[in-house]
Amino acid sequence: MSENRFDFDTVVDRRGTNCAKWDTMDKKYGSRELIHLGVADMDFPSPKPIRDVVHQCAEHGIFGYTDLGDDFYEGFISWEKRMHNVDVKREEIVFCSRINISAGLCVDAFTEPGEEVLLHTPAYGPLYEAISKNDRIVVKCGLKSQNGKYTMDLQQMEAQITEKTKMLLLCSPHNPVGRVWTKEELEAVGEFCIKHELLLFVDEIHGDITAPGVEFVSALSLSEEVRKRLIVASSPTKTFNIPGFILSYLIIPNQEYRAVVKREIDRIGMHNPTIFSAAVAGCAYQQCDDWYKAMLSYIDENDKFTRAYFAEKMPEFYIYPREGTYLLWMDYKELGCEEAELEKWFLEKAKVSVYMGTVFQEEGRGCIRLNIASPRKLLEEAYDRMYVAYCHIKKN
Repeated sequence: MSENRFDFDTVVDRRGTNCAKWDTMDKKYGSRELIHLGVADMDFPSPKPIRDVVHQCAEHGIFGYTDLGDDFYEGFISWEKRMHNVDVKREEIVFCSRINISAGLCVDAFTEPGEEVLLHTPAYGPLYEAISKNDRIVVKCGLKSQNGKYTMDLQQMEAQITEKTKMLLLCSPHNPVGRVWTKEELEAVGEFCIKHELLLFVDEIHGDITAPGVEFVSALSLSEEVRKRLIVASSPTKTFNIPGFILSYLIIPNQEYRAVVKREIDRIGMHNPTIFSAAVAGCAYQQCDDWYKAMLSYIDENDKFTRAYFAEKMPEFYIYPREGTYLLWMDYKELGCEEAELEKWFLEKAKVSVYMGTVFQEEGRGCIRLNIASPRKLLEEAYDRMYVAYCHIKKN
């Protein structure tokens, strides 16, 4: 199927749909004039097969309790093998509606209050809160920015280990900095966790979204010794732009860990997906390959367009390499302005909202996160507005 069969260029008005990215942000900033490029979902219609199956489900007219069907398990197992060369067994898959829930659930189940959990910073907020809100101690492992690229600092991680350290939360690909960890980097993390007897929880929600020439390596491909202490969280929601269906799952090779997680899920009574999420789960992995590939191509063109625009008109913004996700991590330190000042210019002069770096902890200060999963003309309008704000900053 040709990429031209898919329309990523039409701007769809999402306001008035209780949309978190647009309606909620309008309320937050008290304005309907802003273009919102913060919340991490796409402004593209989801694949037609998914929309069709939702219509079929609605037309049936009975919305009873639902479970994930064989089509999901077969589709996901096939997808992981086709896309990532990973073998997943059906019994290893455990439904858990949101990765944010599963992260907190696992922290609570496998550690005690006052114990420590390692997390790389800057960090996606809900992963940080999965630790802090469960009365565990967040041990920040700052990523190192060297030669325009972030890396993990294993020496720092070694220095921070104590007898209270029980777990490591890893975001792969990393949100917000956009790194896709290499096989060697993941193996080093795995060996680190074996050495210090840490449980390794890996959030792979962005794993299907990579830049051209970049290979995503799932933690599930690591050694059996690592897999014994591994829990991987996955979801189709970023891949096919269906986060509103609230659908995710854990892959847990270790049977004892799996039993613990199942008991916790049973304890909180979170057993079933919604009838619509169950309907789309198998369809997404079995009928949407062409849309998925076309989406990746469009995101890549948006990436190129964004870099060219900023290089020409706002060169003080350094855009880190995007290996994965549809999010750009941009350093504005050369502008010489503070975060509060820049955010004010964005909101009041540019009428554009982005995520400021400190949303991802203090280690994100000096950067912004920008979502490029929107029609190109919407991005161009936002960048033109940003350029006006930029000119005011430069003038002053």
